Amino acid sequence: MSNALEILLSELKGPYRTIVLGSVFIEWIILIIARRIESNKSGLINILCYVIELIPYLFFGRIVIFGIMLWSYNHRFLTLGFEWYIWVLAYLVYDFMLWFVHLIGHKVRFFWCIHGVHHTAEEMKLSVTIRGSFLGFLHSPLSIVFLPILGFNPFMILLLDLIRRLYVLYEHASEYMDSFVGKLTWLEKIFITPSLHRVHHAKNFIYLDRNYGETFSVWDRIFKTFQPELHDVRPVYGIISDKINSRNFFQVQLQLWKDLWSDIVRAPRLTDKIKYIIMPPGWNHIDGGKMASAYRLEAEKARQPAVSAERHPAPSDQEIQPQDLI
Repeated sequence: MSNALEILLSELKGPYRTIVLGSVFIEWIILIIARRIESNKSGLINILCYVIELIPYLFFGRIVIFGIMLWSYNHRFLTLGFEWYIWVLAYLVYDFMLWFVHLIGHKVRFFWCIHGVHHTAEEMKLSVTIRGSFLGFLHSPLSIVFLPILGFNPFMILLLDLIRRLYVLYEHASEYMDSFVGKLTWLEKIFITPSLHRVHHAKNFIYLDRNYGETFSVWDRIFKTFQPELHDVRPVYGIISDKINSRNFFQVQLQLWKDLWSDIVRAPRLTDKIKYIIMPPGWNHIDGGKMASAYRLEAEKARQPAVSAERHPAPSDQEIQPQDLI
């Protein structure tokens, strides 16, 4: 079975790339015709980021990543088969690991400098899926390399990873596509939808660090990081930084690292230097800084009066009752 999966995986890689690039191109044409695209250059930057992210995988993917997976499988705690329920279990465990590694990408500044490249996009469209960092191989593979130690066959995990990547492509669809299929809010109870993932990519304060899920929304619901798209808060994409031009390839790839290095150099103590690497973005050694949770809390407090007024509108003159004047 392992050999069959290896053959299947090698045969699927070509069609997978065709589907991804073909889908990106088709959506691009649709958005141009519909005049719903802000910049063609941003799409080109996305593709350049994909190319530079892919290069390390071509050199190290089979040797390092797959090598670690084989080592993990050789030291596995259990030996699991290929029954249908093992596939289901494998995907659930894998999807949780994706959620956790994604969370780390937002909560640890070193990994944010890698994952943040993906968030610099200021438009939402399929090509954003492939917008990655040249150091992406230090972050993304963490979700799969150690799963074989639990007993899951490495080729099973790699095949599931391929399937997941197709689903993630769908999540990055332009909001213009809502006009054809709607927001699919009924799916949100179980799955991450394009609407939920738009929230994740938004820099509106109330949306910061929400919806880390890749396939299932259940992890965000369990760990209280779930946030639906609000009808009165349209997502504004990008990151909170006035130093990055999202259409400048070098700034997109390097600016977050430059900012981190600058903070490390300025920190007076070694412990502070280390904290700049492992603490969330926004932390500083002077007063603790201001992180995503603080911005989000401010936004939630600012919304409360408006939400309260919406739920309990003031009565009109004709509706005022005597008891209202007491």
